[in-house]
Amino acid sequence: MHQKRPVRHTRPASLEPQPRRYDRRQANSPLIQRNHIRSFRRRQKRKQWPVYVLTAAAVLLLCTILALLIFPGKQTTIPVDAQQHSSELQPQPSLLPPNSSDIASQVNAEWEHAYQTALQIKLVNFDHPNYEDPDVLISLEGLLPKSVTINAGATLLAEPAAHALKELFEAAEADGITTFIVNSAYRDRATQQSFWDNRIAQDPSYGDDVYANPVKTVPATASEHCTGLAVDILCDSVPHGTADYKDTQEAQWLAANAHLYGFILRYPEGKQSVTGVMFEPWHYRYVGKEAASDIYASGLCLEEYLASFHLPLEESDS
Repeated sequence: MHQKRPVRHTRPASLEPQPRRYDRRQANSPLIQRNHIRSFRRRQKRKQWPVYVLTAAAVLLLCTILALLIFPGKQTTIPVDAQQHSSELQPQPSLLPPNSSDIASQVNAEWEHAYQTALQIKLVNFDHPNYEDPDVLISLEGLLPKSVTINAGATLLAEPAAHALKELFEAAEADGITTFIVNSAYRDRATQQSFWDNRIAQDPSYGDDVYANPVKTVPATASEHCTGLAVDILCDSVPHGTADYKDTQEAQWLAANAHLYGFILRYPEGKQSVTGVMFEPWHYRYVGKEAASDIYASGLCLEEYLASFHLPLEESDS
């Protein structure tokens, strides 16, 4: 039996194996070799760019030096007669601001003057007792304006304070205030001490800590009345030392004008922990016009004002 040979089918032209293209991953590919050459050239250029920069900088520097040598700058020459015109160009001394050293010396001189003034002020309180009596006392009767009432026992005052008080009341009278009362002035030590002793007899703990619990009565050693430099000033509407006195026109006039005549409000409100004494809008102390104006402007009490100068402490007699 004749066997039939299988028919061998031929592939279509589309299925015939195509010639292989260059493989980019093939080691011997011309593209790979060409890329290697390009990469090498780029690396070489990157290595050479600092050389180009340095060469350019050196050329620029050399050009600058040559330009300076060839074209020198214009020199400024001073004419021979410049000194003759210098005075005309300079501002006049009167128009010049003061030298800083002059300002410093002026401030130091003012501070030294204030310091010497502060040294003359006698501080009297619980920490600075007074054992001296005033040198000269003069009578207020016949000295003060007739519109001022002088209570019994308030007729004497130290001489400078008495004359200053006269000026103060004359100014108040010119402003239409004629109802002042001099309630207390100089007090001898025995009288003042008796007030204190009577208060201690009523309350033995009175005055144990005056800065925590301010007092109204003080011993003779801590009383300014014993110096002849303090005066209690009240008025007809409030003839006694009570808190409502501060609202009177007399008290307000004193608070605004007493410093012009050398008096300060000795125990101001808000300073009780410093003075050790309750607020007394009637108690005024003579310190002189200059110091009184400084204290009034500063808003300090006498203790704070003197402490600002760091005055040397005086040893009190025992």
